[in-house]
Amino acid sequence: MARLIWICIRLLSVVDSSQMSSHPIIGILGKSIMLTCSLNSSAPIVPARLTLYWTARLKHQKEEQVVHALYNGEENNDPQFPVYKNRTQIFKDQLSSGNFSLLLKDLRVEDDLATFFLFYHQEDGDYNTLNQNKEMCVTTVKVAKSYHKPIVTVNYEEWKAECTSQGGYPKPRLTWTNQNGLLDPEVPQIVQDAGSGTLNISSTVNITENQTVTCAIFNPTLKETLNTTRSTGGEQEGLSSSIKAGIGVLAVAVIGSALVLVYWKSESCDFFSFITVEFHVTAESPE
Repeated sequence: MARLIWICIRLLSVVDSSQMSSHPIIGILGKSIMLTCSLNSSAPIVPARLTLYWTARLKHQKEEQVVHALYNGEENNDPQFPVYKNRTQIFKDQLSSGNFSLLLKDLRVEDDLATFFLFYHQEDGDYNTLNQNKEMCVTTVKVAKSYHKPIVTVNYEEWKAECTSQGGYPKPRLTWTNQNGLLDPEVPQIVQDAGSGTLNISSTVNITENQTVTCAIFNPTLKETLNTTRSTGGEQEGLSSSIKAGIGVLAVAVIGSALVLVYWKSESCDFFSFITVEFHVTAESPE
């Protein structure tokens, strides 16, 4: 029955793009967000005679999908779109006061740019319609998450710098600059984590000696910029890692040789002491 009612509602409920929220609300990936909705009605709201549907138009779906359903005062989520299972909550004890707000939990990337809206319908005891609105509280949600501070590493053998950042959403804008302005990097590589939906990004750029390069990551939804700056030296710095490695090997060799020498001397001293003692003992034997 609830499914049949929803089909009828969906045929009547066509959302005009002009009714979309002009100021989307921003939610953080993995957190909850409240879709506020209040009804000012001249007629009393009786939850037992109320039919209410929160619906959504997702960016990858052609038709509206049921997010949460209430039929004659009882929650019935048989027609609920699977992606919203166990993730929604309305406040039944506040329906009579006109609070039709929806709590959306555990935000996912599927919720990004989804437009949510409410249909409600109330009848009196003779099944006459008292209140009805097929599209109210229209709200568009943007989902985001901050990126980690970018890490810049320098490869002096190839004279390239690489910038990496993980765990953010949505797709960021990555730029390289030096003291003279913008640099032209290779095409950034973006990989989406299958579990969380967050994005990892990496970018490589050619560098020269004595440069100061900055990698900046801009999150367009959060309006947040994170950057890291590195300075590149000349050939001496490029060789520093090899020199340090050589010094390390040499130090180990020297310490090892010293330990062997000390051990050998110690063993030699014990040996000569033993010979000396034997000599004295033999010399005293004739008495």
